[in-house]
Amino acid sequence: MLWPTSVTAQEIVVAGSPVGSISDRNYARLFRELRANGISTYFPTFQFQEVPRPKSLGFETDFVAPCSPDDPAFQELRKSGVRLLIPGEFVYPDPHHIGHMPPAEDPLTQIISCAGRDAIAGITNYDEAAFHGISLDAVAAFYARVKEIDPSLPVLMVHGPIITDKRSFRSKRRISAYLEKVTTYSEHADIVGFDIYPIPAMVAKIATPQSGGAQVTPDRVVQDYMAWINQALPNKRKLVVLQGFAYTNLYEATFLKANVPEAVRDAIKPPTPDEIAMMYNQASAAGAEMVVFWGTSSLPDSSTAPWPAILELGRKHGP
Repeated sequence: MLWPTSVTAQEIVVAGSPVGSISDRNYARLFRELRANGISTYFPTFQFQEVPRPKSLGFETDFVAPCSPDDPAFQELRKSGVRLLIPGEFVYPDPHHIGHMPPAEDPLTQIISCAGRDAIAGITNYDEAAFHGISLDAVAAFYARVKEIDPSLPVLMVHGPIITDKRSFRSKRRISAYLEKVTTYSEHADIVGFDIYPIPAMVAKIATPQSGGAQVTPDRVVQDYMAWINQALPNKRKLVVLQGFAYTNLYEATFLKANVPEAVRDAIKPPTPDEIAMMYNQASAAGAEMVVFWGTSSLPDSSTAPWPAILELGRKHGP
């Protein structure tokens, strides 16, 4: 299959950055690096481990309320020209409390004031809500509140992919029901897409809406999901969240060595530069206006793959 040799520039987003690039909270340096490499938007997540338990540097608090425009993180954001993608679950962690205060005192109003509206790309609704059982009422309340505060602020919704070893996807009927739910939930967002982390296939175990529950190879995943979104949600703007890590990066090192055989560890590689480009080109050709690389905060330093390939991609296609 031939991939496009040139694509329209997209908004390229990184969800966090390698631990070594930000462990000292030097946002001026980080944002300069991102801007110089065509990365236009930053999603402030600082989780560097998922297994055996999640761990974060804890810097998420630098970008949420309570805040001040004079806070160093927001000052450097405004100076840099990089924009902020607001993590909505840190703004409204409890959907039952949405709207319990006047709009002028709302945490989102505070963040807009601290960052400046021009420095904000959007806000994420609850992550993989349809998959994780977050209620439709919760995502609807989230969307309504954001639009009450700032109708121009895009709300993003990211859905979980179909994973072959998940019980909830073990029949075509269950997959169809899930995709119907995805369509319904997506009504409460402006920009919609899927998380897609397909490499290696033996670990990712991803099926697509077109595969009838069967696992597919990494070269099919992005184009299949984008095709489904374009057909099922033609009036929504599109995004995609791509793999910016190796699955082994998510594990604490001692736990990994004790629980995953060496041969398996050696087989679990990050996406190569060609695979990064392939996924990006497929998303771009299908009309994704925002391409997010997730998991980069689990990389130990800026030399760790696939971070250099993501920066190379940004230099080629970013603004």
